Amino acid sequence: MTDDRPIVLLLHDDGRAADQWRDFAPLLETRFRVVAPNLPAGDTQTKLDHLRAEVDGERFGVVGHGAGGALAQTLAAEGLVDAMVLLDAPRAEGVGADLLASFEFPVLLLWGEDDDVVPVSVAEELNDAIPTSTLGLLPGCGHDLTSEAAATIAPMILEYLRARYLKVPHGETHDGHAHEGVVRIQLERRPPWVDLEADERDDWFVEDDEETAP
Repeated sequence: MTDDRPIVLLLHDDGRAADQWRDFAPLLETRFRVVAPNLPAGDTQTKLDHLRAEVDGERFGVVGHGAGGALAQTLAAEGLVDAMVLLDAPRAEGVGADLLASFEFPVLLLWGEDDDVVPVSVAEELNDAIPTSTLGLLPGCGHDLTSEAAATIAPMILEYLRARYLKVPHGETHDGHAHEGVVRIQLERRPPWVDLEADERDDWFVEDDEETAP
């Protein structure tokens, strides 16, 4: 039987392996074909060649942590990505402001507020450069969100990709069957689609006017 679910590629940080996503893959597999490769040693080009072979010409969503997030940005700059989630990721070398500004697909940035490896200032720069991005900061967390906050961010990522990548209504799977466990979340920054007409907007988050008011 052909699996027609879209791909979500999970890219681990340097010094880690695919098991970094052990708390994420089972949840994401409820809606996506999850590809979580062990990235090969070597330079960026070697890793990119490996990833192109993994997806075999298909387009995909991508979640990348740390150096894996930098690879995700490079893949996006090549026009292969339809949705992207970056966790504490440095800005990719060779992906300049013009390329970041050209991203038209949904981008979610999740950062540990106490990250001393890739500081929040990097997240803010990426958020300013990417017109379709939304930034969420996790207080009390450092660089390793996949270990420190998996129970919090894994449902956020699933729900974000459900709404912005799949564009599947609440309570429905890719095949039209009912789905339980929808999570409503609060982000600190107003996503760019908040100003859309109500029938074009997806309320995957809860907006709190009192907290976001200047």
